[in-house]
Amino acid sequence: MTDEKKLMEGIKRRHRGALERAIDIYTPYISAVIYNMCGTALPREDIEEIVSDTFVSLWRSAQRLEPDRGNLRSYLGAIARNLTKDRLSLITQGSELSETIPSDEIDPSEAVGLNERRAELIRAVTELGEPDSEIFIRYYFYGERIPRISKAVGVCANTVKTKLARGRKKLRDILERKWHDE
Repeated sequence: MTDEKKLMEGIKRRHRGALERAIDIYTPYISAVIYNMCGTALPREDIEEIVSDTFVSLWRSAQRLEPDRGNLRSYLGAIARNLTKDRLSLITQGSELSETIPSDEIDPSEAVGLNERRAELIRAVTELGEPDSEIFIRYYFYGERIPRISKAVGVCANTVKTKLARGRKKLRDILERKWHDE
């Protein structure tokens, strides 16, 4: 039985340790899914809340998990996408633009450019592969400290530091290639 299936079985049996392990493993992935969907449309606090709600939903629906038929990553991704769609629809329903009141926010063309660059960066981070992309997301997007990342990923702290340094160089190369080709 794979580690993921064991984890799913543990969650299905309502073992809190299994849920905590899932949170450690999948928080960066879920955050990336949410961010890819919403960009800067949602504040960081909302994204964090959706991440939490994703795990609450997993816990509440634990009995429906079928370890032999699917994988936890896909299941969590689907939950996160649905919750993000719901949150985005609430925002669009409640917001009307005024034609007379100027906005203090950035120019829409600038926002599009920023969103495109952020999306490129996230794609480049995922190109690093696992566990490098997870380490990078945990460190730079969530501000986790190296010892915690080391424990979550199962490598020593010096390896995390090395992967971060090499990852920065790889990212620079990936992004320079993409921007040079444009």
